[in-house]
Amino acid sequence: MPQQMMAERDTETDARSEEAWVVATNPDFPIRARNVNWFLERGGAIKEVRLTESEAGEWSVWLRLAGRSGEHRLAMFKSDEPRTYRDVARAIAMCRDDFGYFGPITLSTDRQPQGIPDFKGPTAS
Repeated sequence: MPQQMMAERDTETDARSEEAWVVATNPDFPIRARNVNWFLERGGAIKEVRLTESEAGEWSVWLRLAGRSGEHRLAMFKSDEPRTYRDVARAIAMCRDDFGYFGPITLSTDRQPQGIPDFKGPTAS
């Protein structure tokens, strides 16, 4: 009987440790594709996808998950470093193919166009 209780406790601990990745409210909290797939397999859903382009031209994927607060940045396999794409079409294809997400995808960029002067704002006359 004590072994059965220990096994049940271990199972509960394992289940909680796998869910811990979505409990955090830190908006920069990284998640991996395998965790997103695990969430989706258990009835979860992606509410929103946002792709952001860095000044270097690399795209990061941000996800909002149904029933979870905050936005989660997709991380590389076995790392908390952001998973980035040089081609926005590949990032979109990953969301569609890997996660089955077919909702709207928002694009935003930090990249500034070349050769355009900085906006100075209205001038006082």
